[in-house]
Amino acid sequence: MNANRLAYTLLTLTALFWAGNFVLARAVHSSVPPVGLAFWRWLAVAVFVVPWGLPELRAQWPLMRTRPLLMLILGLLSVGAFNTLIYVGVQTTTAVNALLLISAIPVFILLLAPPLLGNPLRPRQTLGVAISAAGVLLVLSHGHLAAFGSLIHHAGSLWVLAGVFSWALYSVLLRRLPKGIGGRGLFVATVIIGLCVLLPFYLYETFAEHRPVHFNATLVVSVAYLAVFASILAYLFWNKAVGMIGAERAGVFIHLMPAFGLMLSALLLGEHVSLADLGGLALILAGLFVATGRLPRRSA
Repeated sequence: MNANRLAYTLLTLTALFWAGNFVLARAVHSSVPPVGLAFWRWLAVAVFVVPWGLPELRAQWPLMRTRPLLMLILGLLSVGAFNTLIYVGVQTTTAVNALLLISAIPVFILLLAPPLLGNPLRPRQTLGVAISAAGVLLVLSHGHLAAFGSLIHHAGSLWVLAGVFSWALYSVLLRRLPKGIGGRGLFVATVIIGLCVLLPFYLYETFAEHRPVHFNATLVVSVAYLAVFASILAYLFWNKAVGMIGAERAGVFIHLMPAFGLMLSALLLGEHVSLADLGGLALILAGLFVATGRLPRRSA
């Protein structure tokens, strides 16, 4: 297998693993509480990655100590908030809805970069953001503007949007890190910080809300998939592929995630994909193309 084909295979598997994350969270939403699922997922990840990444963490620690607030925010937004908010969201919305909204992350990044990094939006980018925003509204309303009133009572989509915002903000703030912080050291640091953030919420969910995690086959299989496939292997595959073909070419494979997710949701959960859903996805991707001038390219 040549280098390009191997990279494309790794990226395709990464998109599949990430799509499975949201489908699985929806599948077990009635039996595994959301914060508990996130906490045990990242605890399992920590068991594997902390010993592996500890040397890099130690080497980068002096630099990290110079930006303690930024490191705390990055750990909170990524490990602490992103997936947890998605898991809360899919308690009351479908995996299809969550995956369609996730595809808007690049647009949120475009929107957040100007105020945080001082790079103004060009007219083309502004138009692209507006088109993608129309797609998000179409997904939220399921094609009916009157549905917006029900969002107050069925706020799953809003929780997912909060997760989308948290990951976009994390992605933008990464650019503020000093050179020398990254890779395994950063990954281990964010996992540890994120777990510390999640712990009080996990305890509150368990004891105050009386929603304990039951250690059964469902939990073990769920945590194993989320830790091994959606976290560790996805991280390794993504980094390997980016190193082989570059971040720009790798980035277009993110658009496979909603495609895989829609298929998995229909096959495994019996969820319906409406014309409004497909129209919303088309607008989100069209807006991204207008803003960046790029569409996903097929491999030869």
